[in-house]
Amino acid sequence: MKTKRYLSLIVMLVLLLTTLTGCGKNESKVNDQGGKEVAEQEIDKEQYLNLIMSAEPSTLDASKGSDSYSNGILNNVLEPLTRLEEDKDLKNILAPAGAESWEHNEDGTVWTFKIRDAKWSDGEPVKAQDYEYGIKRTLNPDTAAPYAYLLAPIKNAVKVNSGELPVEELGVKSLDDKTLEITLESPTPYFLQLTYQRVMMPQRQDMVEKYGDKYGSEIDTLVYNGPFIISNWAHNSEIVLAKNENYWDADKVKLNNVNIKILSDENAIYNSLANGSIDSTGVGKPEWIERFKENKNLEQLEVINPNTFFMFFNTKDELFKNANVRKAFSLAIDREELADVIFHGINVPAYGWVSPSIYVGDDEYRTLVEEPLKKLAEENKDPKALLVKGLEELGMDTDPSKLTVKMTLGSTDQWFRTYGEYVQQMYNKNLGVNFEVEFVEWPVFSSMVEKGEFQIGYMAWGAEFNDPISLLSLLKSDSGAIQTGWSNARYDELISLASKEMDEKKRLEYYTEAEKILLYDESVLAPTVYPRSNVFKYKYVKGLGVTPFGTSGYKYGYTKGRQ
Repeated sequence: MKTKRYLSLIVMLVLLLTTLTGCGKNESKVNDQGGKEVAEQEIDKEQYLNLIMSAEPSTLDASKGSDSYSNGILNNVLEPLTRLEEDKDLKNILAPAGAESWEHNEDGTVWTFKIRDAKWSDGEPVKAQDYEYGIKRTLNPDTAAPYAYLLAPIKNAVKVNSGELPVEELGVKSLDDKTLEITLESPTPYFLQLTYQRVMMPQRQDMVEKYGDKYGSEIDTLVYNGPFIISNWAHNSEIVLAKNENYWDADKVKLNNVNIKILSDENAIYNSLANGSIDSTGVGKPEWIERFKENKNLEQLEVINPNTFFMFFNTKDELFKNANVRKAFSLAIDREELADVIFHGINVPAYGWVSPSIYVGDDEYRTLVEEPLKKLAEENKDPKALLVKGLEELGMDTDPSKLTVKMTLGSTDQWFRTYGEYVQQMYNKNLGVNFEVEFVEWPVFSSMVEKGEFQIGYMAWGAEFNDPISLLSLLKSDSGAIQTGWSNARYDELISLASKEMDEKKRLEYYTEAEKILLYDESVLAPTVYPRSNVFKYKYVKGLGVTPFGTSGYKYGYTKGRQ
């Protein structure tokens, strides 16, 4: 059920639509940045934000869309069962939303959600059946939902999505209008991390059936139960959100309007921030980052995203079937220099597979587990010696200068050509090999990888939800997500054990051992950098945050001191 998701390096360097979040405390006060409470009478009389989105949402059908633009809008106009909010220290906390409470049975296989009293924007009551319908519609194979695989932990989800069982056999049912019961295949420690995803958002069956294929394409085909409604949608031009007066928590919503211009030209976007036409945006160009840093009216927020850029090796190749060869090519990457030269110091050197910003329980995984490649590098100061050792084990000529290796990149644009030239020089210098780079378009690259017609490939991948298994499960032998040809029985066992282990300490042990096998023992992948986004906002914009998985949207946003 897993689908491949390639993240272009170019896309990761340009504008990122940020989900701005914060925390409200009660009806009479709102939160300033960092949790400081401010009396309502001190905030601006007119409450609005002007923002930018760099592309049109593909659809606002929660089941069918897959892009970040539609996801950002849906987080503001629909109310999932839970929301991932931020506390005063910018740590994510799971907060009740559409569900006011929940509980599970002793082994964690049956979850019961109490749906709060709430209304849709047209005045109809929100019911447990709306959540049940949304989940079942996502898994119905006729819907062809791209993210249906996220719901695999639900009982019979895989078989329903493949058409082997009818949707009525799915482990989701409404016990009454206010009680939703979800049965899982087995205990799933990260299940609650799925409850704020678009794949579990409520949908009104009457609206879907009334508008059919047009559902989610225009504002009159939608109905809302989130903090905002869409008051205007001029395609490829602007989306305007207005406060939803029927929202159950409307007293916490301070913004009356959020005006989102759709604009793709980077320089036009950055000029809009510079002249005050917009209040906040992500910035990817180094020269603009430096310029905005000098603007005393702007505040910079840096966020390491839960994504990893990486090289991957074809372990069926005659050369790269050897682990020491793979280790040599991983350690020969000067990640510090790469981050500085190619990514202009914006991105962060990566020595692990699981990226920062991903948590196990209440703690960030990377603060608990050392990056495996750091230990490997400490023990192997000379990557060329590892290469020679690997060549000897393979019975090949041990002179690296007689070795020719090829990397395939899935793009032909200038950025990739620059990147390829840099990597070529790096390997020539650090390993003494003849290193070639070929550039093909993405569909050709994808086909070559699927057929195993490559030696080294290059991609990026982002976590779908806030748990290490979101990335670690990609390398299970039955995944097919990153096609290295590698399999390891112990690795598969660890991921399977972790997927069912409710004890966080034990689960962390499984994850740690799995990542060690992947990078330290086998070096199947060679992570290069973790992408980092730079968000700049005017200082009058308050109560906002930029945690990667946060889903509060603009609910707690407000302004104070706008001139």
